[in-house]
Amino acid sequence: MAELRKAGIPPHLAAVLRDPSRLAAVEAVRAVDELTEDAFARSVRLAARLLDTGTALISLAGADRQFIWGGTGRAVPLHGEQELLDRGFCAEVVTSGRPLVIDDIQDDSAHRADPAFAATGLRACLGVPLFLEELPIGALCVIDTRPRQWNTEQRRALEQLGASVMSEIQLRLDAAEHGRLYEQAAAAAVVERRRSRQLQDLAQAGMRINAAPSLERALQTVTDEARALVGAHQSVTSMTTNLRWAQAINAVSLSDKYADYRSFTVPPDGAGIYVLVCRDNRPMRLTQAELEAHPAWRGFGPYAAEHPPMRGWLAVPLIGSDGRNLGLVQLSDKEDGSEFTADDQAILVQLAQLASASIEKAAALENQYEIARTLQSSLLPQRLPEHSALSAASRYLPAAPRAGVGGDWFDVIGLSGARVALVVGDVVGHGIHAAAAMGRLRTAVRTLADVDLTPEELLTRLDDLVSRLSAESGGGEAAGLGAADVGTTCLYAVYDPVAGRCSLACAGHPAPVIVSPDGSAGFLELPAGPPLGVGGVPFETTEVEVPEGSLIAFYTDGLVESRQRDLESGLEELRQALTEPCDSLETLCDYVLKRLLSEPPADDAALLLVRLHGLNQTRVATWDIAAEPAAVARIRAGTARRLEEWGLDEIGFVTELVVSELVTNAIRYGHPPIRLRLIYDRAVICEVSDASNTAPHLRRARIFDEGGRGLMLVAQLTQRWGTRHAREGKTIWCEQTLPTTGLLSGPEE
Repeated sequence: MAELRKAGIPPHLAAVLRDPSRLAAVEAVRAVDELTEDAFARSVRLAARLLDTGTALISLAGADRQFIWGGTGRAVPLHGEQELLDRGFCAEVVTSGRPLVIDDIQDDSAHRADPAFAATGLRACLGVPLFLEELPIGALCVIDTRPRQWNTEQRRALEQLGASVMSEIQLRLDAAEHGRLYEQAAAAAVVERRRSRQLQDLAQAGMRINAAPSLERALQTVTDEARALVGAHQSVTSMTTNLRWAQAINAVSLSDKYADYRSFTVPPDGAGIYVLVCRDNRPMRLTQAELEAHPAWRGFGPYAAEHPPMRGWLAVPLIGSDGRNLGLVQLSDKEDGSEFTADDQAILVQLAQLASASIEKAAALENQYEIARTLQSSLLPQRLPEHSALSAASRYLPAAPRAGVGGDWFDVIGLSGARVALVVGDVVGHGIHAAAAMGRLRTAVRTLADVDLTPEELLTRLDDLVSRLSAESGGGEAAGLGAADVGTTCLYAVYDPVAGRCSLACAGHPAPVIVSPDGSAGFLELPAGPPLGVGGVPFETTEVEVPEGSLIAFYTDGLVESRQRDLESGLEELRQALTEPCDSLETLCDYVLKRLLSEPPADDAALLLVRLHGLNQTRVATWDIAAEPAAVARIRAGTARRLEEWGLDEIGFVTELVVSELVTNAIRYGHPPIRLRLIYDRAVICEVSDASNTAPHLRRARIFDEGGRGLMLVAQLTQRWGTRHAREGKTIWCEQTLPTTGLLSGPEE
């Protein structure tokens, strides 16, 4: 305003020139300076030529917005009297919005007294306003040093010339505006496409995090996705338990820029700026200078040399469904070198919200998985018992955490007569309920095996148990064995080392593999019994002769079936793997698992390998007994001689007494044929069999009873005794612990 007053422009005119809308229009014209200079230069040359004057000029409103061109199109310097003169003309034309006509300044009382005009020597002036969207923003003037009589045609010609140049300027302004709007739209489209791509990437990241098979993998996926979404060189995700940083789980993702730091580990100390994010559950976004100036920033202490350098910092909390803090995600060093923005923070917050739900679920599943795995581990055999009849090794590989612990189990159970029961099974389902169901079935099998049932009888009883428990539970899982568990498979086998035979019955389970001593391997052909709980179809027992030194492999379907391999291929792979020469069963177990399972299985996998040993026939004595009382004395004498041959004189008297009682009972209450068998194994086993199906019962005899004391005596003199039934008849057996001098260290060669 002071400059306008200095130029001799009255205050009321100066106020008009400073009108904001007019100044904005002038600024719009100046925004295309190269185009306006060219158009204005052509216009002033044409005006000077058209009206035959020495000078023509174009001025824009405002003291600092003067554009003056001479008649030749050469710009006139903006200073001195001509600048003041021009400002005066422009002010009058712009403020009035009408042409300014001065034929002779000396005859014009309004300008005659102005010394500025007198100093220039100008006598005549014709000026017309320049309109931009009906708003006068400047003036086009022609000036002469001699008086002129400006006529209407000249004024109209100058007005048309002014309108023409402003039309050209308007077109160019419109084109420039369209270009600007296009650039804005293009930039907005780029931003929108980037935002849309980020949202798509965010949705895909959420699915990948949710699909992570374990908590550890979920945290690593969150870390990788956070770095990729925002575009940073380093990312760290930490999960804490109630801010107990000593229990923090960290996942790190670094670009190639920090490849040398990928193995760094920094133990959390529970202090510093990170804890503020977790404590307040609020994001933090800081430049590097702000980070280093923050009072809670502690650097990395003695680990500074091992930690990748920080370049700005963005951290957002992981918040559980109950509002409890789970940890945080941190980013540093943007890939484009810029600072982290509010948009970066917003996208990371959205990722953290998706990740928190997945991490919380993964942590809960992993906790359940650990409970189920601990339960199942406690229910499975901690170590396989030693038997003279066989050597055994086993492996159990739980399913991946997301699948959950299954109900696979195996067992090795010692039976009477130096026999051994081998069992493997698979409960339908996963989780704690499957593990509990497995424990109940394993206990039931052990209980039924102790009764010395045949394989098909045992599976029949087990099938009834599963059906009954399923009906009692009403299909619920809480009972441990519900409707969901119908379909559980089981394979039960009994190996008799004395006879060198193996009896097997199957309830929907894969057939075992037998490897002969010569190295040939094949699958045992067994009747395909139904899974447990189906009912209605009887089970069958198959007896096979097995040479000493044979290997039998029992397994569950999780070992041979997977998404990458069908069942047929898996079975063939197992058969080939079992023929691999190994120095021990333990080594062979490891080799089979490594060959068949390159990654954690989707289902539990159990493997039980047994190497069969025969019992030396010199340690077995058998007598056929006549059904007469006189035979008892002969049997006692034969027993004594055989014990003497075995070097077991120390237990001779007790054994004779036990044999006498059992043989006497068989003669008195049983039916021929009657047979006695003595087995010298890890204990001395006495077996008396007859054709009667009547089982004796242990009872306490009264004072005046003549009988009833035999079994009581046997039970008191031996460590174990029992009855087992065959298709025809029964066998009463008992076991005596060997004296110290007669202990066996293993199967006799």
